[in-house]
Amino acid sequence: MRRAVKAAAVLVLSAVFITGSFLPGPAFLLRPESRQLDMAGGLGPAFAPAGIMTAWAALGGTPGREEANSGEIRQEEFSLMDFDAEEIDAFLSRASNGRDPVSFRELMELLITGNFEQAASGAAKAVSDAFFSEIRSNTALMGQIIVLALAGAVFSSFSGIFGSGHVSETGFYVIYLCIMALLAATFFASIQVADEVTGSILEFMKALLPAYFLAVAMGGGAVTSSAVCGFTFAAVGLVQTVVCGLLLPLMRIYMPLVLAANLFKEDMISQLTELLKLLISWTMKTLFGIVVGFHLIQGLVLPQADALKNTAAMRLVELIPGIGAGAGTISQMVMGSGILIKNTAGAAAVAVLLFLAAVPVLKLLVLMALYYAAAAAMQPVCDKRLVSCMSQTAAGHGMLLKIVGYSLALFAVTIAVLCISTNAAYYAA
Repeated sequence: MRRAVKAAAVLVLSAVFITGSFLPGPAFLLRPESRQLDMAGGLGPAFAPAGIMTAWAALGGTPGREEANSGEIRQEEFSLMDFDAEEIDAFLSRASNGRDPVSFRELMELLITGNFEQAASGAAKAVSDAFFSEIRSNTALMGQIIVLALAGAVFSSFSGIFGSGHVSETGFYVIYLCIMALLAATFFASIQVADEVTGSILEFMKALLPAYFLAVAMGGGAVTSSAVCGFTFAAVGLVQTVVCGLLLPLMRIYMPLVLAANLFKEDMISQLTELLKLLISWTMKTLFGIVVGFHLIQGLVLPQADALKNTAAMRLVELIPGIGAGAGTISQMVMGSGILIKNTAGAAAVAVLLFLAAVPVLKLLVLMALYYAAAAAMQPVCDKRLVSCMSQTAAGHGMLLKIVGYSLALFAVTIAVLCISTNAAYYAA
């Protein structure tokens, strides 16, 4: 009689899966061949039989084997070993640049045990070393620029001594061209830094997303995972195209125009440079709004659909006399472990994003601060064109910081929204 009840329960759950109602998402990880993500139509047919396996296991039986422990309800919770971090670790090993690579799974273990100090200690040391290194390497450059600027101020101040102003004006332009060459070289190096950190962020997201969306499905978010996965991959490609193919090349045009504009006493191309600045700024804001807005909207709908399907399936299991309540409790525990792994992976991903961007952002920030400080020191004695050149170079570094910051915030907010919204499947159950 008991075996007949189990068989009937499995048939009911099979019907639930065929009509699209899923049991808690982690079921599919019980079979390696079911680890597939059908981006066109859902999570693939392998999820249904895997779900039936989980249902049978939760009810106390094992497929292909006679029941040995009658009445015992068994189910294994999911652990961090179920999270596939091989591709992520391979990327982190390539990005370590000779340093000890960070293990993503080890970082998850530190976060899940609350050991935040150890997790942040290595990153804090790297950021501190980079900060002092940038100050040492760029202070000499700022000193050279200030000395050249003072020489230009001498030519401008003593123009009356040379009779006609042609000699002093020529000397000023020679000094200005030297400063312009130094500023252009350092700014193009800063563009390269921004390009590299943006590329690192995008490559990390490409390595993270397959494993992370499987973790979302582990937590009962099968519908959300299959629906959002394709858009998020498309967003990564879009950001790469816009940032690396449009915005950074525009910055290569913007800065030479700004430097060249200060060669002339008349205001000739300021409107063009202002147009480029607005175009770069509004492009990043629009891209951020589209991607984050989509995830906020789907977070209002798709996780609730997951919650409804999971709750319906669990209530059907709980209707089975005698063992239903225990099976429902075990399913809730399994889903809870999946949610914990998913949220831990999301927190670790945000931490890695911050670590990847910390040192490059610090470089750009130090350069921006030094340029502003040099402009402030030069203003009382130097020509206003030299001062404007320095301050606008600092503003250009600020624009690079915004590009990197928007790219970082876009994916960090996306992961945070997915983590929070997909918790609905667990809370509803």
